[in-house]
Amino acid sequence: MMEGEAPGTDRRRIAAVSVGIGFLAGAAVLGVVEALSRCWSAASAYNQGLLGVGITQTFVSVLLVLFFAGFLAVYAGGTASRSARLLSALLAGAVAGFAARTLLFAGNPAYLVQSLVAAPGQVLLLVGGTMLVAGLGGLVASFLDPERPYRDLLPVAAVAVAFLVVPPLLATAGIAAGVIPPAPYSGGEPAPKTDILVLKVSAAGDVEWEARVDIAAYDQPDVLIEYPGGYALAVTEYGREGSTAHILTYGDRGDARDRLAIKAGFGRVTALVPADGGEFLAATERPGIVRVGAGGEVLWERSFAGEDQGMVPVSLLAQGDRYVAAWEDKIACFDDNGTRLWEVSLDGGINYHPIYQAPGGGVLVFVEGQSASAGGDVETCPQAVRLDGNGTVLWTRDFGSGGFNELLGVRETAPGEFAVLYRSVTHSGNFWGGTERVSHGHLATLNDDGEVTGHHAIEGSGGAVIPAENGYLSVTAAGTGVTLVGRDVTGSEVWRQEQPFDLYSFRGIGTADGGYLIAGSVAA
Repeated sequence: MMEGEAPGTDRRRIAAVSVGIGFLAGAAVLGVVEALSRCWSAASAYNQGLLGVGITQTFVSVLLVLFFAGFLAVYAGGTASRSARLLSALLAGAVAGFAARTLLFAGNPAYLVQSLVAAPGQVLLLVGGTMLVAGLGGLVASFLDPERPYRDLLPVAAVAVAFLVVPPLLATAGIAAGVIPPAPYSGGEPAPKTDILVLKVSAAGDVEWEARVDIAAYDQPDVLIEYPGGYALAVTEYGREGSTAHILTYGDRGDARDRLAIKAGFGRVTALVPADGGEFLAATERPGIVRVGAGGEVLWERSFAGEDQGMVPVSLLAQGDRYVAAWEDKIACFDDNGTRLWEVSLDGGINYHPIYQAPGGGVLVFVEGQSASAGGDVETCPQAVRLDGNGTVLWTRDFGSGGFNELLGVRETAPGEFAVLYRSVTHSGNFWGGTERVSHGHLATLNDDGEVTGHHAIEGSGGAVIPAENGYLSVTAAGTGVTLVGRDVTGSEVWRQEQPFDLYSFRGIGTADGGYLIAGSVAA
């Protein structure tokens, strides 16, 4: 102690410097994180978690630890031994770490307790984060001594700032060097340009022909169809002034034929059916229907935008000189000139509405019905709806029970017989308090009277499923591409191969010869 200074002056000076260290270190680190988040989006992925404790929360914890360590070590510890001061700092650090982890849930303590009880992993994360900041608090406190000049705290300040600033800087360097991949939600590098690869695969898994499509920078298929004598692919090209629908046709051997381009406003093509004279009807998710001439000219257009808000997929079925469309909870019939003949509303219908010609006239449409369970949760199940030629509902049939049931695909396997593939999804809690998705695939057969004539579980229900004449194709992610597995009607594997498709852009249909026509985005 220097002469002329009152007792306790050094203690107050040390306490003030300790508090200053805490605030300066915390402010410096939070500033670095904010700068990195604004200047480099990929680096902000580092701000998501450390031992289950958000990095920003950890910084706040460290700030509190440094404050309490400096304060309690001098005033609460007094002239006590160094071990006593160290213990007080550790306790303060533990309190600070616990507070930083739980303050976000202060308004809902019941949820906090419930999550800790239900997920033991969250308790470990809480303890781990608390020990992290408590340990740093003890490290700082071990340097504090009322008998030592406050200048000796400068190394402590340097260590504290380095401890807080170096990790995000190292993370940034790791991302720049490619050692640490940026998280998908952090932006990262610009998406690579893509083309579309179209493959015709036989029932035995042999690639019969392939075609590559390059329209714009980022291409992905919308719709594939098979029609007499060939196949067609619809692709939407997006622009600032609207979108352009491209319709590409191929022969049954894969030879490229015509390419039509039409202005389709906003929204992708969701259905395509051939018409007489090389014409097409295209449905877009504005929603609406466009009749396209053989030269790409728009012959007529019917918009449903005034009836529904937002973009929704529309399905189409050709019936001679009439066309049946389904969207949201509606199904309507139009003549060859676009005049609406009838329209009915259904009880369900979210996204997917495959429509099929029913024996003896009328249609069979599949929708996704919704109902509220006893617990208040929404349950979803595929529903088959049979309508006659005038739009009268003859019968309905639900598939699945309880929870979320997703329609995967439908195919007519024989006159009046349909194979219905759907997926039942349940969620269960895991050790860390998160939820795990569990999927179970199902294949049911349905006749024209609404009777389910068969049902069995199927494999490969975790990705896309494409029904075919005598089986189905399951598609799952594999590295940078997908794994294709052809299966028979019992679910047994027939063939397997890898392809470079992006799973989320994948489209496919079963073809009349028992094979598949598939397409997806690949690297340009």
